[in-house]
Amino acid sequence: MPANKHLTIQRFIRSARARMFRTGAYGFGTITLLAVLVGTVAGYGAIALYVLISALLKFSFGVDEEILATGASSLDWWHLLFVPTIGGLLVGLLLTFHKSRQTSGVASVIEAAAINENNLGLRDGLISAAATIVSLGSGASMGREGPAVHLGATLASAITKKLRLNPASGRILLGCGVAAAVSASFNAPIAGVFFALEIVIGHYALHTFAPIVIAAIAGTVVSRIHIGNFPAFHTTEYFITSFWEFPAFFLLGIVSALVAVIFMSGLNWADKLRVKFDRIPYWLQPGIAGLLIGTIALAYPEILSIGYEATSRALNGEYALSLLLPLILIKIVAAIISYAGRFGVGIFSPSLFIGAMLGGSFGIIAGSLFPALASTPGLYAIVGMGAVASAVLGAPISTMLIVFEITRDYNVTIAVMIASAVASIVTSLFYERSFFLMQLANRGVRLEGGKATYLLKSATIGQHMSRDFFTIQGTETVQKARELLIAQSGGILIVTDDTGKLTGVLSLGQIPTSLFEDGSASERHASEFSREPSFIVKTTDALEIALHRLDASGEDALPVISPTQDKTVVGLIKHRDVMKQYNRALLETQGQDQRLGRTGK
Repeated sequence: MPANKHLTIQRFIRSARARMFRTGAYGFGTITLLAVLVGTVAGYGAIALYVLISALLKFSFGVDEEILATGASSLDWWHLLFVPTIGGLLVGLLLTFHKSRQTSGVASVIEAAAINENNLGLRDGLISAAATIVSLGSGASMGREGPAVHLGATLASAITKKLRLNPASGRILLGCGVAAAVSASFNAPIAGVFFALEIVIGHYALHTFAPIVIAAIAGTVVSRIHIGNFPAFHTTEYFITSFWEFPAFFLLGIVSALVAVIFMSGLNWADKLRVKFDRIPYWLQPGIAGLLIGTIALAYPEILSIGYEATSRALNGEYALSLLLPLILIKIVAAIISYAGRFGVGIFSPSLFIGAMLGGSFGIIAGSLFPALASTPGLYAIVGMGAVASAVLGAPISTMLIVFEITRDYNVTIAVMIASAVASIVTSLFYERSFFLMQLANRGVRLEGGKATYLLKSATIGQHMSRDFFTIQGTETVQKARELLIAQSGGILIVTDDTGKLTGVLSLGQIPTSLFEDGSASERHASEFSREPSFIVKTTDALEIALHRLDASGEDALPVISPTQDKTVVGLIKHRDVMKQYNRALLETQGQDQRLGRTGK
């Protein structure tokens, strides 16, 4: 291609991008185009994970993912030990190139959307995806959905950076990447939309909803073109036998919450243990975990990799109670080992696996106690699957939709809704609201109340206080104090002793007007009318503390003192400034500060 023609094309691209993105005033057409682009790219990313994991499983174990448990049970013992161990060593090698020395997942996406301006590193995202392929392809006992979500969000973040979009639009595209990845992974577009909105974005505003729907459709189309249009699990058609079963579904929700808490507690313990257990090099930890996984697989090959075959068989009532019960515990242990060993993994599939085994066990027991009233164990397996996954993910709406779309059995809708709601409520009351929030809490990021609440907890008073204030020594006259207060348009005046230490505060309302009528204002001291402040805060205190104390005192401003110098005032924290920051974070979270069609300036 001639050089001048090449330069002409480059100029055209730059000019088109400038016209579309120069002000941040993105119209519906532009956002729709970007949503389609992100949805398609993220969809292909999720499909690539699926295809490569399946190919590696075929190479490693000689069978497809759908019959992995059956195929692995006929392999030699050394094969089951060798494959996960070598896979773990390869994952350890990949981690040497990752910035944090461990793979990333959904929690990183939530953090990026909330407080990191949608920033996800493309290099680390691709390394995490590669580690996931090797991990699951060699038998690590976790899932691919979390890594698929992270890859979709990473690709969306890369597009955002390339086009230099503003944070509000970048957050929408991040949600688009998440929705497309979930939709492509499960062939479940509705669930993909609600997962992105419920877990990552945190609201359902229309200007966000529409592009995410479009991206989810794009991801689903990609999936159906290359994989086909069929549910992830094939189940027989189930029906609720009797309305008298509703108490049983309620009880299953409580039991599911208990199991979810045990599962998350184990993962939390593993997360903390991995940080403290630094005597073993990080690159060797996946190999050790792989050896342990292989050892467990000698007796229970069902726990290898994603475990879709075992989950599907439980949903169809093919397992006896003698296998279902131990698989609950064994899968929890295997998942904890995989997570502690730094494998590139997700926790959604293990939650489905554990829930299906739990529900199937519950159904068998219920059927033995009330044979005339209980439905088949397979129905309870579907209900348990939705309940445990809802509690672990902290996303009952999207999880219920995923269960419906991957099984395409809507006859159990009421049962799944009852158990999922109960499990989510019980888990949030007695433990964390979700596994992802627990991960973020371990990093020192508390996002239970969203970005605005996190700001109040994480930002310090010193970052937002005003240094524009007046001080006066207590021995100065009331006349001078009044002049200073008028000069600063009211508020409070800091009264100090001769060493500069705080002794009180003074406002115009505290000075009697009679002092100026009889001329004694020039003879009375400011200290006579000052009062001790209701509360004092330090520069290192969180904004949340300032807000609580401002509300409790009814003051418009509080003195801020240095944490190192006793009662030395260095600023004022004003109620309006705290609320300004809080409201700004709240609006940013919902994209209202840079709405489509506005510059955001």
